[in-house]
Amino acid sequence: MSALLAIALLVSGPLSTTQPLLLSRANCTPLAVVGGAGTSVTKTVTPGGAGPFFRDNWDTDFAVPTDATFRRYVATIRSLSASTTYQASLNLKYSNGTADQTFKGSFALPRNGSQELVGQPRRDSQPFQVNVNLGGLKAVGSTYTLTVVGCY
Repeated sequence: MSALLAIALLVSGPLSTTQPLLLSRANCTPLAVVGGAGTSVTKTVTPGGAGPFFRDNWDTDFAVPTDATFRRYVATIRSLSASTTYQASLNLKYSNGTADQTFKGSFALPRNGSQELVGQPRRDSQPFQVNVNLGGLKAVGSTYTLTVVGCY
């Protein structure tokens, strides 16, 4: 990826299906869902947590292989519900207990619409997990499918 394209991606924010797809998936590897099976998860957004007895299901973690050296991570959200506005963040979690939030914002998706969130790791360091936090009050009851890939 050229430096100019990387800067354009950082400035323009997440990609959607209404924008031309700029990222090639030829050199990307699907990441496994932590605590789940496979490389994709489908969820229905629950109400936000209100104390220790009520937890939402907005967070999903994906494992990064220990021998991988990815240049970027791409989370793809596909809405399976009618038009919904989601609040989202993409976080790269490192083994020293720190994390980089590479996206935080909201976006609307129509049924079967998709949104891509892109994050780049620190120079000379790879995360051990990619966390996607996806929910919001307007999204409660909506269903989506989520995947994350690491790209060389």
